[in-house]
Amino acid sequence: MLRMGQRGKGQRAGFGLVKRLAAVVGVCLAIRLVGDAVSPGELRLPAALGWAVMALELPSAGPERGGNPSERILSGELPGKGAAGETKTGSQLSDGQMTAPPAETRASEPTEPAETAAAPEPSVPLPTAPAEPEVPLKDAIPTTIKGSGEALAGGVYIKNQTEYTVDVEALLAKPLDYGASPAVLIVHTHASEAYNPAGEDIYEESDPSRTEDMRFNVVRVGDELQKVLEARGITVYHDRQLHDYPSYNGAYNRSMDTVLSYLEAHSDIKVVIDLHRDALEGDGKLYKTVAQVGDFPCAQVMLICGTDFSGLAHPDWRENMSLAVKLQSRMAQTYPTLARPLKLSPYRYNQHVSPGALIAEIGTNGNTLKEAIAAAQLFGRCLADVLTGNGGT
Repeated sequence: MLRMGQRGKGQRAGFGLVKRLAAVVGVCLAIRLVGDAVSPGELRLPAALGWAVMALELPSAGPERGGNPSERILSGELPGKGAAGETKTGSQLSDGQMTAPPAETRASEPTEPAETAAAPEPSVPLPTAPAEPEVPLKDAIPTTIKGSGEALAGGVYIKNQTEYTVDVEALLAKPLDYGASPAVLIVHTHASEAYNPAGEDIYEESDPSRTEDMRFNVVRVGDELQKVLEARGITVYHDRQLHDYPSYNGAYNRSMDTVLSYLEAHSDIKVVIDLHRDALEGDGKLYKTVAQVGDFPCAQVMLICGTDFSGLAHPDWRENMSLAVKLQSRMAQTYPTLARPLKLSPYRYNQHVSPGALIAEIGTNGNTLKEAIAAAQLFGRCLADVLTGNGGT
């Protein structure tokens, strides 16, 4: 039981506490009224109450500050939720122990974030072009095909597959009757013929060593030949049709129709170059032709002149042969290893439709596209020399 003196002291302490609480409420109301008048809605009563309680230093229930937990929450000394693993306010727990409370800040004012060093930007390597392989994707044996024995007039070598005798000297001396400004038609009976993939010249094969993509087949080589001739002032018509697709059979019939349509539409066409690439394989080996011209890798060029030896009508094949030996001689004089021996064939290859028609096989399926383009550029210079009268004999 409490004694009367102790009871009186408790009552007085209780009255004093009530007075202090009344004072706190009065202060809070006053703060709220002033805050709404100055900046309505920004100052909240719970925050004001908290600061007022802390400012008036409400007494605790004992020297160990075990009572009045709301005061300790506001001061940051206790977590807002005592259960482990829940979100905390005030000081944080580390390994079950309470850490020192954070520095006192006003609840209504956000703190400035701590300055931290800027994170370094991630290092992103710039894209680089893939290195061109040193050798083609298909190994090819380099070979330079030369004529055997002693060359004929003008350094011309002929691989004669007929029984006809050819007077090379007389053909070289005979002028070409093409007029002042002969035009050239470039056509491709086998346009899908392609080269050994290498570097950036990689294509999707439609058949082995063939593609319908004109960036990588003989049509592209024809484009380069056209540029060289046009740079020398020669008119060029370049037909870029794929005569060997969708069917390989009948390609020569289709290309002949194309040539006839061009000849009918353009009377200035005097020379028809059917541009192909050769294929050299044997005993499981692939071969590439190499012309020793300067430092740049270059393929070789083979001209094919048809005849009537097989029985098909081609009475004027010697006119075509005259152009062929002149071209062959010019290549021999200018780029001695560029030309393979000229092939005189028993077949006519549509060459009966024009007195200046030839097949030009540029490179093989072992050569790269770049090597074929280099050969076409050199061949184009020689053809331009012959057509403009700068070829000599």
